[in-house]
Amino acid sequence: MKHWILSLFLFFFLVEVFSLFPNRSKPLPEALKVPKVPFVSGLINVHTQFSDGYGNIPELALKAKKYGHSFVIFADLASTEGRRLGLEKSYEGLDAFIEIESKTPSGNLLTFFSHTQLANKPPKELARIAYQHFLGETSIPELFVSISHPSHIKKPWTQLERFPDGLEIFNWDALLWRKLQSNPVDFMGISLMYPLNPFMASLRALNPYPKDIGMWDNMNTLGSRHFGILSSQFERVVHLPLVQASWPTHEEIFGLGSNIVFLNSPPESDFQLRKKQIYRSIRDAHLAVAYQAIHPFLGNDFQIVCSSGQVFRSGDFIPEQLTDCKGQVSVPEDLPYSSKALVYKDGDVLHELAIKNAQATFDLAGRGQYRVEILVRPHSVFWILLRKWIPYVIYNPIFYRNT
Repeated sequence: MKHWILSLFLFFFLVEVFSLFPNRSKPLPEALKVPKVPFVSGLINVHTQFSDGYGNIPELALKAKKYGHSFVIFADLASTEGRRLGLEKSYEGLDAFIEIESKTPSGNLLTFFSHTQLANKPPKELARIAYQHFLGETSIPELFVSISHPSHIKKPWTQLERFPDGLEIFNWDALLWRKLQSNPVDFMGISLMYPLNPFMASLRALNPYPKDIGMWDNMNTLGSRHFGILSSQFERVVHLPLVQASWPTHEEIFGLGSNIVFLNSPPESDFQLRKKQIYRSIRDAHLAVAYQAIHPFLGNDFQIVCSSGQVFRSGDFIPEQLTDCKGQVSVPEDLPYSSKALVYKDGDVLHELAIKNAQATFDLAGRGQYRVEILVRPHSVFWILLRKWIPYVIYNPIFYRNT
């Protein structure tokens, strides 16, 4: 009798574990393959063997290309060795840009410097200039910075009364370390599930830290265009030396999520011009964070449309004289999961909308900054191992006030 009970338990356990896999999307109709706004998908703040990461730049670039990305911004800790070796270039159609993560007295800053007059400065000088820029003391034209892993347990940011140009609202390394410390039982469960079903394990781990999102909202409520990005930085968390296996690997991280950068025109053909085009869109917060392991981004949209016919998207400013504006949210028609949109105004939830027929609309509530999060609800067959709403797309805000 005991063997029958154990066999039955094992059967239902295996059914539960293997009941949810990545969706195999049907090919989109040709009419839907052209996005309403040109965009590129990219990874930001990838560390390499030149600092605390692992893997070389050409190898990592080709791995990123395999997952459909158009660019990778490599940023080693206190090192610009990749630039010195001439590794910033295009690899079979994927652009590898090389910046630096600078150590400062308050924490680490991802410093976008290579498109400025600082391109050949040494790391210590870059760290000094980046920190001065953050403090508002002096700056260099076109230089901008982003706070790295603001709430990382090992290396947290310590000065939050000043606002950077942007910050990481999602950092894989910080997420995994926080999960390990705050809920080791859940972390162990995810680690044990990973060899059986990596997709479900990753969905269980997807949970942006509310404090980081709240800080980002506060910045944009008081100012404008403080962009939020997903960082693909991570260090090896679980290593099994007997089988020479590590978790997670670059393949898993690169395939989970990316930064969607909206462009004002199709990508430039020249490498340097394309780099400046992408950087300008990042700096101006024409961005969304998308977890493309759940579903490809194409088919998503968040816009505010006014009666004048003008359309505004992430990072845009709506002139005060425009009235009678409505928000519109779209998701892919072949998205296989239940979905909803959370509409935030100045950091507070304004609307919670069930998305039906791939679309939803909402009314504005006066001046402020509006952003949208799209959540989906994939679940295991018995709703035991996975039964929560999971972020799918997080848009940067649209600003309805004076510039």
